[in-house]
Amino acid sequence: MIVLPVLVRPRYPGNVGAAARVAANFAAPRLVVVAPTADLDDPDFVRMSMGAEKLVAVEVVDDLAAAVADADLVIGTTSARKRDPRGLASPEAAAERIVGTGATRVAAVFGPERSGLRKEELARCQLLLSIPTSPAFPVLNLAQAVGIVLFALSTRPAAAPVVPEQLDRPAGEDKIQAAMVHLHDALFASGFLDQVNSARVMDQLRRLFGRAVLTGREVTILRGIASHVNYLHTRTKRPKAS
Repeated sequence: MIVLPVLVRPRYPGNVGAAARVAANFAAPRLVVVAPTADLDDPDFVRMSMGAEKLVAVEVVDDLAAAVADADLVIGTTSARKRDPRGLASPEAAAERIVGTGATRVAAVFGPERSGLRKEELARCQLLLSIPTSPAFPVLNLAQAVGIVLFALSTRPAAAPVVPEQLDRPAGEDKIQAAMVHLHDALFASGFLDQVNSARVMDQLRRLFGRAVLTGREVTILRGIASHVNYLHTRTKRPKAS
């Protein structure tokens, strides 16, 4: 299993360099940086990476969707429980959940140093984790957090259960988001959603589905439900034959 660290809007080049060094420690082939405000040409980046930039490809992308497009599973890191009501797993518990899913490429997403991931960014993650720390001083340095999470996720036993069919593997964030758009459009067309409740209800549905690692088969069923809702609505609108 490959774990790819994703840094969203990091502020300090030294933190990005140190995260690249940690990524090299755990054989991550890439460090993906989303819309950084940090200057990656700053000498602090090179100083803190200690040559890791020669082993780890540092890829800069514009948004989180592009960063996790090829991941089987997306894990978000957060300490802000109020931003998403889903349960927060420890890094070890998250690693246990991964075993048996068949995921081979996992994106571990970290927010910016001062604010963390936004609500809409957490919604794109299939699992959420938080690193247990002392309440007296709970805030970790970004690179430290990356190291702890990569250690937990990258040191799982190699012999994971074999998933027999492709449809039983994690669906991937892009397919899940497409299914949610499909479901939204069908529910809106049918009148179940309207301009007032659309965002609130879809947010709740995303949280509901976010409690599980949806497989390709489950996403196919979800899209089938959306298509059938749309078909039933279209059929009821047809004029009756005289």
